[in-house]
Amino acid sequence: MLNLPFLKPRDNKFCVLLEGLSTQARSCALHLQTFVESTQVEEQQTAAAAMAACRAQSKVLMGQVTAELCRTYITPFDREDIQDIAVDLYKIPKTIDKIRERLSAHALVSQKGDFSRQIDLIVQEAEAMEDMVRELTKGHDDKRVIAKAAQLQELEHRGDQILGELLVALFKDPSDVRDLILRKDIYDMLEKVIDRYRDAAAVALQIVLKHS
Repeated sequence: MLNLPFLKPRDNKFCVLLEGLSTQARSCALHLQTFVESTQVEEQQTAAAAMAACRAQSKVLMGQVTAELCRTYITPFDREDIQDIAVDLYKIPKTIDKIRERLSAHALVSQKGDFSRQIDLIVQEAEAMEDMVRELTKGHDDKRVIAKAAQLQELEHRGDQILGELLVALFKDPSDVRDLILRKDIYDMLEKVIDRYRDAAAVALQIVLKHS
């Protein structure tokens, strides 16, 4: 068999970029948690600014991924897999910051911990995904990546259950139609974030299976 070292990736730029995207997603989730649960205006404002910064940095990183894919011939994984997982991770801070904008615009606050139930799941997903991407890019432990994929799938399933419970509770008292519509919109946007983590995990698992 021919040994063609010149065809192997010579740096870890994609690994660094994917780790950066997963870190920004996790930071944004934590800031959203603070924004929703804090009762201090100054703390909420700081968290809001931090979410906007995470969104902006994720956009920069996503642009770098796209640019590197265009000019790099040999990549550590299939280029479509790199693009797919990067897009999923990039859209997490983007959606979270939109949630923050919606909450601020309509002065919505968590009632009986409704937003917090979904956000707690997102934070758990964010931590699992950051660990998953780290293992994936460093190539240390495929079994750990597979285990994290299963964990994220289970969290997404739990998210579906929570959404159903929240909607049942919401429609039990439809006296304030405006609040019902706005609150349901937030639930749906949070569910999109939960699903994004599931989708990113599926791509990561696909990468491991292809290269195992």
